Amino acid sequence: MGVHPGFMQALGLGLGLCAALLAWSPAEAQNAAPLPKVVLIGDSIRLGYAPRVAERLKGRAVVVSPEPNGGDSGNVLQHLAEWVVQEKPQVVHLNAGLHDLKLDRKAGKHQVELSQYTANLREIVARVRRDTTAHLVFANTTPIDDARHARRRAGFDRTQADVERYNAAAQAVMKELGVPVHDLQWLVQRGGPARMLLADGTHYTPEANERLAEAVADSVSRQLTLVAAQPRPAPAAAVPETGAAYRRAEAERDALVPARIKNLPIGKFQPPGSAAEWKTQRPEVLRKVRESLGDLPPRPSPQQVRVVSRELRSHYTLERVAIDNGADSEVSALLLVPEGRKTPAPAVLWLHSSTPDKDQILVPNTFWGDEPLGEALTRAGYVVLAPDAYWHGDRAATGPGGAGETRREEHESLFKLHLWLGRTLWGMFVRDDQIALDYLCSRPEVDAKRIGATGMSMGSTRAWWLAAVDDRLATAVGIACFTRYQNLIAHGQLRQHGVYYFTNGLLKHFDSEAVVALIAPRPFLALTGDLDAGSPADGVRAIEQEVSKVYRAVGAPDRFRSVLYPDVGHTVTPEMRAEMLAWFERWLKPVAPERARSMR
Repeated sequence: MGVHPGFMQALGLGLGLCAALLAWSPAEAQNAAPLPKVVLIGDSIRLGYAPRVAERLKGRAVVVSPEPNGGDSGNVLQHLAEWVVQEKPQVVHLNAGLHDLKLDRKAGKHQVELSQYTANLREIVARVRRDTTAHLVFANTTPIDDARHARRRAGFDRTQADVERYNAAAQAVMKELGVPVHDLQWLVQRGGPARMLLADGTHYTPEANERLAEAVADSVSRQLTLVAAQPRPAPAAAVPETGAAYRRAEAERDALVPARIKNLPIGKFQPPGSAAEWKTQRPEVLRKVRESLGDLPPRPSPQQVRVVSRELRSHYTLERVAIDNGADSEVSALLLVPEGRKTPAPAVLWLHSSTPDKDQILVPNTFWGDEPLGEALTRAGYVVLAPDAYWHGDRAATGPGGAGETRREEHESLFKLHLWLGRTLWGMFVRDDQIALDYLCSRPEVDAKRIGATGMSMGSTRAWWLAAVDDRLATAVGIACFTRYQNLIAHGQLRQHGVYYFTNGLLKHFDSEAVVALIAPRPFLALTGDLDAGSPADGVRAIEQEVSKVYRAVGAPDRFRSVLYPDVGHTVTPEMRAEMLAWFERWLKPVAPERARSMR
């Protein structure tokens, strides 16, 4: 049984939501253990991007790319033990097809006919799974320029029609076997084959090989994250004795807080008495809330967005995008689009906590469910966007000191820089999440009137702050970190949150109940454990009391719900996950593709 979070708090250890994490750096983790091994297998297209992939993954993985051209699928199968099995890799990135579809002009036959090609692919997958523990990604065949290829006057033909035919067959096999397909064909078609292909109509310019290498390195990096993910044990059942110990420790800490700190002059929020009163009061509350974020630069319009890579998965398409935030960096994000849509779908903006990054949306046995949360949401019919916050995921080492800083140093440097510029770092977090929302609203697959946001811990706070300042969110769910700031102060628990979390001057006017109140009358759900030191229970109750008055005043009492779970710490439980999914089902009303077909 795992240690209950409340028990650690009861011992006075606290959660330290950020401190331990920020002291860690990727370089330190890499020095602690051998680097994982990645094997790249494929034809001459692979030979063009492989050295560049190795350079991009330097320091994170050992990249092995066999010197010989991989040739057709039969040749790969013949050399599988030599090229893959004996290397004992953690990730295998495979392409095979360009040689299989070569059509002999004299014989009128393909080098490997389609039926044998798919049989070979099945055998390759089976052997990799049998003889290694590697995560496998299949890269489909890149486009052919028929006219340019014909000018080679070779003894064989290659055609784009065959590329599409072989790719479709390979995709069907991989979907059946649960292997993600790295869609390099789409990438080249989007980038423009005429510009990317050489005169032979098959191979790529140096610039195009760099673009392919970026995509391959991105896909491989995502697999490495999944390999390294260590799913947390399910939270222990609530234990009343643990709760009692937590509360005794809390009382001991409370006694150490100076009286003057407990009695700071903090502004008081006055809930409205009617919808008309709130309509008059709300703009001024919103102005003060936004001012506390600092002098934020305007969001870029139009947006500059790059699609770094694209994968075809079991029932959805995954895109890794990079959105220029128009200030200091790109917002890296994963976009998951379910198959089978006939009309624009509802969407969920998933905001990670301070520990993981956007890739957690793909990790099984996390967020307290066997199925990755991203797959559960797409299966239910939602489009999902999961952006990285500063110094997380692909944004690590992009701060003021670049790769020369640890995570803690990058966090603190960003805080200092933005303070000098008249901004809060939390304001820049909220701004980046608005930029992610801008992008989500722009996607044709999305019904912009049915977008919700959720997250746990830091992600929870990101969700309800975003909902407060941006009316485009139809609903939000916050799991943990439903924090009233003066209660956090009174319990001596400011250390539970990193400096990124704080705004400027908010408490001169009111506490966080005013921020949450801005969401009304849109639906909002808060799910919090009463042993969460970062969200003291008395503060949660105070927010509930004040915010419920606002929802009653605007005639929407059923649209605000807060659950305080007894003897539960700073965590997500299976019950919380189920509540979150049910809330979105209620207020966003998704229609899963399977259900949509059955309803017709």
